Amino acid sequence: MDLDWSFLTSFGLMLFIAVGYYWKKHHGIPDGPRGLPFLGFAPFFGPNPQDTFLALKQKYGKLFSMYMGRQLTIVLNDYEAIKAAYVGQADIFTGRAKGFVFEFITRGEDGETHGLGMLEGERWKNTRRFMLSTFRDLGMGKARIQDRILLEAECLNETIAQSNGEPYDPFSALSAAVANVICTLCWGRRYDASDKVFQQILVNNGVVAEYLAQAGPLLSYPVLRFVPGKLKQGWERFVEVIRSTKAFQKAIIEEHKKEYQGDEPRDYIDAFFKQQRKVGTEEENRIFRDIELETNIRGFFGAGTETTTVTLYWAMLYMAHYSDIQKKIQREIDGALDAGRSVTVEDRANLPYMEAVCREIQRCANVTPFGVLRANTEETTLMGYRIPKRCFIMPNFLAVNRDPKLWEEPNEFRPERFLDKSGKLFEPPYFMPFSIGKRACVGESLARMEIFLMFANVLQRFDIYPDASFPLPSVDSYTTSISCRPLPYKVRFCPRNQ
Repeated sequence: MDLDWSFLTSFGLMLFIAVGYYWKKHHGIPDGPRGLPFLGFAPFFGPNPQDTFLALKQKYGKLFSMYMGRQLTIVLNDYEAIKAAYVGQADIFTGRAKGFVFEFITRGEDGETHGLGMLEGERWKNTRRFMLSTFRDLGMGKARIQDRILLEAECLNETIAQSNGEPYDPFSALSAAVANVICTLCWGRRYDASDKVFQQILVNNGVVAEYLAQAGPLLSYPVLRFVPGKLKQGWERFVEVIRSTKAFQKAIIEEHKKEYQGDEPRDYIDAFFKQQRKVGTEEENRIFRDIELETNIRGFFGAGTETTTVTLYWAMLYMAHYSDIQKKIQREIDGALDAGRSVTVEDRANLPYMEAVCREIQRCANVTPFGVLRANTEETTLMGYRIPKRCFIMPNFLAVNRDPKLWEEPNEFRPERFLDKSGKLFEPPYFMPFSIGKRACVGESLARMEIFLMFANVLQRFDIYPDASFPLPSVDSYTTSISCRPLPYKVRFCPRNQ
């Protein structure tokens, strides 16, 4: 039989080109686990991907590559790797990971994506600069905003008191308190916890957080949202919630438009309108369209409410587990404050142990396991490896928070690690619950105030006890969505006899 040399030559040429393309595409990138065709490594993440990635550190070192679907992803599995990318090459690693689900959330009727969370380049810089300056003017991180937080802390305590010392799950009460701070800051309104509109806002926020944790397959294969089953059902519910949330935000903005007369801004929306009326360059005017405002307040509300609520939820659980630490905080508060006075921002300097406990909870709970995914805007070299343009970048903060080279006995809950020899608060550079670099959390100062004031004022008024009827979940048990949550629990809040 005669060989078809033309076929063999063509086949060999195609094989050579394919191998060459594969080699060029993957040459120099970090090694990593192999996944399945089309799906990548995602099926092997497990319920808590951060744990899986940490285990892979022993084999692959400080960073590794993997595919999520067809998207090349670089996992930064060490403090040095995160710092080298987010600080050492900050301008390159400020891109935002693009994906079908993220773009659906932020896409306007013009077909473009909007809002601080998805912007890059000069538009992102200008938007972030305006947001930070506006929040500072509105008192974020300063004593001016603490009146709002203290009001919600008092309402939180009143809600807790209604449990009458019976087993109680505080998550909903914590969520309402934190959300109301964001509502007053963004659109100048607080809600009663029983308000149906407010309750729906909180439900919607939870649906979005839960869905984003399950939406990985749609990032690479959006068509899967049409396949009957859980993905389709989840997608339809997600779309319904996003549309409802967008309609609510638009209504809030239109209501403000009718009221705002150019006076001193009461909230973020007013400040946006004030800036909107100023004539700037075409690029400046682009970031002050209504669609940018709508997307920004939706993103700030969603991210700010979820992470701070979950941190406080962890705090109550840790106190139920560690009664000796709880008592030590209460002794510090009692010694620093006159009877009958609430804890305020001004008391921070006199409550270093309280501050240390807050930080140790953030470290151990690892509330934001990966932050918000980033991308490198151009090809670069990181720690000797080639990083192709627009990889997804995932920092595994658990690998930092449990690194024995950074923390002595990292699996132990030990607040004293955040105190120096003189008993003053000490915060090492590798403690980064709000990420690091130019794209670190814009709401960090507000979140720190909320956690400190709400947590301290609860402990000033209540003792937190476990109840034999509802065994406490371990602090090592959690579920992962966009945040790392403890398993649901009930504890008893008993009024203190000071």
